[in-house]
Amino acid sequence: MSHLQLIWLSSAIALLATGMLTLTAVLGNLLTSHKNQKFQLGRGQTFKYHRFISILGVVLILIHPIPLVFARSTTGVTVASIFVPFLAEKKITIIAVGVIALYVLLVILISSLYMKYLKQQVWRALHYGSYLFFGLGIWHGLSISDNFEPNAEVSLLNPKKILLEVEIMILLMLVVWRVMLYRNQRKSI
Repeated sequence: MSHLQLIWLSSAIALLATGMLTLTAVLGNLLTSHKNQKFQLGRGQTFKYHRFISILGVVLILIHPIPLVFARSTTGVTVASIFVPFLAEKKITIIAVGVIALYVLLVILISSLYMKYLKQQVWRALHYGSYLFFGLGIWHGLSISDNFEPNAEVSLLNPKKILLEVEIMILLMLVVWRVMLYRNQRKSI
């Protein structure tokens, strides 16, 4: 594969992963609704779908930088720079933000896998890290370009960026819905 094809593959995997994680955010919001019986999928399987899709999304996030390692002479991405912020040879800050987002995501995943052993308040506080993950991940995704040259321009109107922007709109609508739901619940108490 050419370096451009490897960069495209990495972007495609990342977009699929963020799409899946956006879907899990939707399912997670439905799970937190006090009226979630209206939204149950497949006879109460929402939580299982939420968890499965989350794990799959995390796996895809983990593998999305691998094609960039094979295009190292173009991208400057090494195996070490995937896991250690600020080690990339190019796009240092943008890639470091992606690495930090990855670690936030792993904390969320691990805390969710062990949620029965954590106090609900601790788990909830850690799970709210998903907003931090999405913020960092979206900044990373919108800021990086397919061209790894030092001053490469980023167009927010290319198809990959537009898909990410749609995910941003979905997430913002979820946040607004969640805040309105919380306010309505507080008023009814």
